[in-house]
Amino acid sequence: MNTPLANARPLYLQHGSAQRLALDGARRLCIQRKNQSEKRIPLHHISRIVCSSNLDIGSDVLMACLQHGIPLCIINPDGSPLGWCLGNRRKETTLRQLLGHALDDPAWPVYYSHWQQNQHNAIAAHSLLLCGVPASAAARQNPRTALCNAHFLKHQQACGQHINALTLLAQHELTSHLSRETSDPQLLAWHRPGLNLLHDLGQLLGLYAHTDLHHTLELPAHADDISAWAIRHHERHSAHWQQRIAHLLHDFEQFLRNHWL
Repeated sequence: MNTPLANARPLYLQHGSAQRLALDGARRLCIQRKNQSEKRIPLHHISRIVCSSNLDIGSDVLMACLQHGIPLCIINPDGSPLGWCLGNRRKETTLRQLLGHALDDPAWPVYYSHWQQNQHNAIAAHSLLLCGVPASAAARQNPRTALCNAHFLKHQQACGQHINALTLLAQHELTSHLSRETSDPQLLAWHRPGLNLLHDLGQLLGLYAHTDLHHTLELPAHADDISAWAIRHHERHSAHWQQRIAHLLHDFEQFLRNHWL
């Protein structure tokens, strides 16, 4: 069953006809609009408010936001933040709620792509180091190619299928974790066109497979044996993969909280 907080959504008032925010006797937010009827929204339906500096905001609205832990951001005409009004932190905010708020924000693609690239660079640099690959400009630009070349030199065979098999198993485990945390598959893959967090985070996690494969003593020579080998390897190193998944999900949740709590 969804709680009211789980259904809360951001309220954006930086554009349009809104002129004033007030609070009615039932402690609902009243949006007074030019040449239009008022719109009233219960406070528990609002996760945060982003509004223009030209909007007339009643002091009772500010107090209510502080009391209910509803962040209010006032922005300049150019979109830059003028200031924040922050109240009590909503400690009950879950990953599902955070992700829902984040995906409703038009700025999500910019923030997310920046975080994703930083994660990729950090994990790739760690894998290059552990596999003994010099972090040249070319290796940093395309770490997967540099790592696969290193695997070929060590094992004397192409290792792309082995990496893909390990990555797929890690992605399945990651999917299980995220599904339990969010209980809403649409947030993970189908919330908007082109969105597939399961694939994106799975590919980040898959960079760790290069370290495991590079230090494996023997690889299966035949393609038909790769899946069985990957399953055995993943099970033997399940504790490492659990730590890697936990670390990635912790970083992802912190990223969401930094921007959308």
